[in-house]
Amino acid sequence: MDCERLGKRYNKGEDILSRLPDDVLSHIFSRLEAKDAVKTSVLSSRFKDVWTLIYNLRFEFTRVGYEGNRGTSFANFVESVLRHCQSNIIQNFHGTYYYLLESEVACLTELICFVVGRNVCSLKLKFDVLVLRPMIRLPQSILTCKSLVRLSLGFCDFVLDIPDCMVCFPCLKFLSIFVNSPNSNLMQKLFRSCPILEELKIKGYRIENEDVLTFDINVPTLKKLKVYLRGHREDEYDDISEHKFVVRARNLEYLNVCNYFLACFVLGETPFLNKVILDTKDSTRFSVQPPNNEETKRTAEFFRAISSTRFLSLDNILISELYHDRYGTLPSFPNLIYLCLGVDIPSGFAPVVQFLINSPNLEVLVLGKEYVYDKDEVVLPELECVPSCMSLHLKEIYLFSVVTYGQGLEVIKWLLENSKVLERFSFHTTLESIEDEQEMENEILNLPRASPICEIELGLYCGGKKMLQSEFHICRESFCNAAFRL
Repeated sequence: MDCERLGKRYNKGEDILSRLPDDVLSHIFSRLEAKDAVKTSVLSSRFKDVWTLIYNLRFEFTRVGYEGNRGTSFANFVESVLRHCQSNIIQNFHGTYYYLLESEVACLTELICFVVGRNVCSLKLKFDVLVLRPMIRLPQSILTCKSLVRLSLGFCDFVLDIPDCMVCFPCLKFLSIFVNSPNSNLMQKLFRSCPILEELKIKGYRIENEDVLTFDINVPTLKKLKVYLRGHREDEYDDISEHKFVVRARNLEYLNVCNYFLACFVLGETPFLNKVILDTKDSTRFSVQPPNNEETKRTAEFFRAISSTRFLSLDNILISELYHDRYGTLPSFPNLIYLCLGVDIPSGFAPVVQFLINSPNLEVLVLGKEYVYDKDEVVLPELECVPSCMSLHLKEIYLFSVVTYGQGLEVIKWLLENSKVLERFSFHTTLESIEDEQEMENEILNLPRASPICEIELGLYCGGKKMLQSEFHICRESFCNAAFRL
């Protein structure tokens, strides 16, 4: 049907949407939240039962203050939707419930049983219950569900009875869990019971457990692992520092540790590791309490275990610790191609140079965060020879910095003078005035370059620190997303 004929029908008031077949309408309505999909039944008699064909179910409930039986009414609504749903296969079921009463939890198990019986493929559950250390028991039927590929459990701990030596979750490839008061034996059983698990996420804001826990992640098929744990108190490091993560995943390709407790990790052989992101989330723990000898040893072993990676991102606190040799000598990174450092220049430019020396095949360097170059604190290296990567491989440099004249420009000059095959130098900074912007632009563009094909890109913002941060995050995310194509 061409646009002209379609326009004529529309002008005549013809209901084109009603002419669509049921399978197309169900595809459209499946993109809606369940309550909105149900509302389509009042549009016309044609739509009365179409919503029952949807294959994606998404429910969200938030209790605001004391609302009497609203939670029970919502549970009844969910039950009614499930009862009328005709789809034999539920592609996605997302249930998010904030501030449920303990008396309203009973219906959750029945809800999960229903979607498991309808061959759910992706199950995402986030239950926030108004009770101390809530535990949600999962039904046993979920263990043998052959359709379940993705399982995400959030906000509270879940309990599941896994028999010894039983292979569970036969098709599960993605698992995301929230831990608050975890049982390490259950965690170990869960990880080992997933025969084809490829991606695992562990998240929690603190671990409330008096016992020392060992998270034994022995999953040969695992390719991606992300761990995000933080405490709530001022001594939040002590909430989790005593626990241990033992990772034995030979096929691991991606590791993301969003914390400051690398000493808690014992990482086995990872010959296929491609991407590592280490982020302390701006914790002040290191500056207040330096690591002890055991932490130093284990963290040094961790860095040696990830030395085969091709993509590495470190934040400023870890860089500072490495610079002060608190974890021993920095290992060599022979395969490293992309390096993102949250360098804090007051701690010295030396860590950057050390990484350049230890990364002979580096091609892309990103230096981010808000640094202030200080004439007395920036230390330019005195080297007998230029790092080999700068002579042979380093093609792109991205610098996001708050600089002043003098030593700040000396760093840029050093990078340009020693990068012999550089193709792109992108510099972003903030300045106080348009005059400063023009002066810095002229000075940088006239700096000598070792590479005859190097192009300089400048992003100079007057007082725009937030814009500078935004540009840095965009650049980092862009390279993160492209890391697996290396």
